[in-house]
Amino acid sequence: MNEYTRREEVRATFIASAILVLCIAVAVLRLVTVEGRLVPDPAARRQAEESEARIAPARACALAGEKLIVEIDLFKKAAKSARMPAPGEEPPAPPPVTKTRAQRNTPLPKPKEPDKQGAWASAQPLYKQVKTLAGCREATEALLGARVSAIPAWDAIVKAAAITPPGTAEAEQFEAAKQLLSLLADIPADKVAQATKDAEAAYKANAERDRERALTAMVREPLPQGVFSRRVAVSVGVGLTVCALLISYLGVRAASMRRLATLLPLRDAVRSGRPGMQAAEILKTAAAHNSGEPGIVIGAAIGGLSAALLAPKDADLFVAGVMAGLLIGLGGQWAFRLALGASRWRARATELAEVEKPAIPIVLVLSGVKPGLEPEFIQFLRSLPPADAAAAVEKLASQAEERILAAADAGAAFPQGKPPPG
Repeated sequence: MNEYTRREEVRATFIASAILVLCIAVAVLRLVTVEGRLVPDPAARRQAEESEARIAPARACALAGEKLIVEIDLFKKAAKSARMPAPGEEPPAPPPVTKTRAQRNTPLPKPKEPDKQGAWASAQPLYKQVKTLAGCREATEALLGARVSAIPAWDAIVKAAAITPPGTAEAEQFEAAKQLLSLLADIPADKVAQATKDAEAAYKANAERDRERALTAMVREPLPQGVFSRRVAVSVGVGLTVCALLISYLGVRAASMRRLATLLPLRDAVRSGRPGMQAAEILKTAAAHNSGEPGIVIGAAIGGLSAALLAPKDADLFVAGVMAGLLIGLGGQWAFRLALGASRWRARATELAEVEKPAIPIVLVLSGVKPGLEPEFIQFLRSLPPADAAAAVEKLASQAEERILAAADAGAAFPQGKPPPG
């Protein structure tokens, strides 16, 4: 900025800058603080559904734990009836008998063999519960923790579940049934049953808690993702407005430097006896529109603010609003300049005359231009070559000076307050 910068341009730049700062500050604050609408928490709903789904397996485990106790007792009775010894147990030795001579020739009775037929059939109900419970241990201990009193029973159940179902051979089935009996006959099955019941109760309590939470839990819906990320879109929009302000400022500076480069050399023309050239150039320069682009600055600021207030969730619209504001502001600026016309020409010429101090007073030249005919005079002055324009300005100033002198002489010829005769 220099002394050739018009006061109008400085004022317009300041107003545009103030509007830009206020509008963009509000717009950015709105874009940064906006939140998505409240919606039911999908994670809470999924958690409630998962908790609800765990109840059925927990119930199956609890039922299997209850049945395990019953099936162990039934299997032990069946094993006893079938004379099924535990693995490694030797059959009882017959008591010593003193035989007579007649009895010595009589063969001893054979011990009763175990009833292998149907041994596995009586073990299958127990084996079924064992297979079910083996898959319950991990979930039960994860929920309740490992209970020391139930660990031996769990270990036996896992080992029993690992028994391979036998084939159709009776001996093979009998051995499998004996293994099952040896593993499960004396385990604390009630500890396992109690653990599975407690786990079921805990799962039900968790499901109820998660169900109630899912009914009230709310989260903010994520903001939509546009062409740009939200941060990039806000940065681009703000950057465009700053660029508009910079362009406007540079335009004002460039215009003031052009005025300086145009008018400063004409000071020598005054010293060389051509004062009309300086005055004519001042009038031509004053007829130019204001420089700078305050319209695009204000338009970008208002466009960005409008987009941020109307659609704060979509940051891309902020960029679009700024760009639309640039175009609308540019159009509005030129419409304003055209509507203003030459109405500010006299004031601008006077302002330049205060800086240049021309030899021909600008007020004399301006007094020679009839009000309302400024556009025609400006067009006429621009159409003339520099020398003719200087001569026309000098002539206008001379005529204005003559009118002033004539009016002064007429005023001096008659006493004050008395009109001339006739």
